[in-house]
Amino acid sequence: MASGPGNAVQILHGPVPPNRINTQAGSSQLGGARSLTSEVLWYRRFRAAAYASAIGLIILSVLIVLPLRPFSYLPPIIVGGSAGEWLLLGYVLYGAVGFCGFAAVSSLLFVLESHEGRRVDGRVMGAALVLLFAGVTASCLLLVLAGALGGYDITIEGQTTQAAGKLLGAYVYPVTLTVLSAVVGTCLLVLGMSSAKAPRVE
Repeated sequence: MASGPGNAVQILHGPVPPNRINTQAGSSQLGGARSLTSEVLWYRRFRAAAYASAIGLIILSVLIVLPLRPFSYLPPIIVGGSAGEWLLLGYVLYGAVGFCGFAAVSSLLFVLESHEGRRVDGRVMGAALVLLFAGVTASCLLLVLAGALGGYDITIEGQTTQAAGKLLGAYVYPVTLTVLSAVVGTCLLVLGMSSAKAPRVE
């Protein structure tokens, strides 16, 4: 029967428990999981932006159906069309681009960071998140505000469409700037995701 250091250890101390054999491998796997968790950040931040947009959309929805003045004027303004279409457009875009858009980006980043192990540039993604969130939120809320004020003048006050058009025209430039902010943020987002670095193979 062959003997060696391993047999001597078993003779002196008894059989080695199986859980000790995998202790080192298990600890290394746990460390890798912790490292991955600490590095995967950006999908969580875009998910937080989606949650914030969802909360804003809920508040806006409650205000539209709230049976108290001046909020009770909003449904007739939407039905009246004209300036009310600005309000409706801002509301729909806030839900589609705000909540749904950020949720979709968060899902893509989760696949990119967690499953593929790629790492994005934090500075690029940070700028993209700020510009996107500020641009989308501001442009949609400006559309809602302009539509509400213009629609009030037409539907409630009985003013002409031409008179209300002057009020709406004052919001064109701010809306344009916020939309440009969102466009730049989208370009940075695409750049950051397309240039994500693959994990090093050692």
